[in-house]
Amino acid sequence: MFCNKCGEEIDSTAKFCNKCGATIEGGTTGTANIIFRREGGLTAALVPVKVFLDNNLVGSLGVGEEMTTTTTTGKHRVDFNVMGGNGGGEVEITSEHPNVKVLFKVGMGMITAKPKIVSIQNLD
Repeated sequence: MFCNKCGEEIDSTAKFCNKCGATIEGGTTGTANIIFRREGGLTAALVPVKVFLDNNLVGSLGVGEEMTTTTTTGKHRVDFNVMGGNGGGEVEITSEHPNVKVLFKVGMGMITAKPKIVSIQNLD
């Protein structure tokens, strides 16, 4: 299992992260999957978007692409970066719904492209 705050690998029975000291909610957590899908659009269409989960780079996606990453149940920070523009939010995965799909797209901000989450769908 991994710390939801810093991404450090920790024992599944840990109550605190040994690296950052974050409280691990509920002790034992289950395995979960997040599918990231980049929706189409003209803004930054040719530029891949970097996808981060709990401050760890998990990959990058072009328009219409998707990828799956395995994580734990609980709250996770999701961030996207494209051409200096950042966006993201929080995703909560429960044991009742351990598989979610995060749809995002890139829009235009004041100066740079700005990725944003369009929807979060429970797949179970």
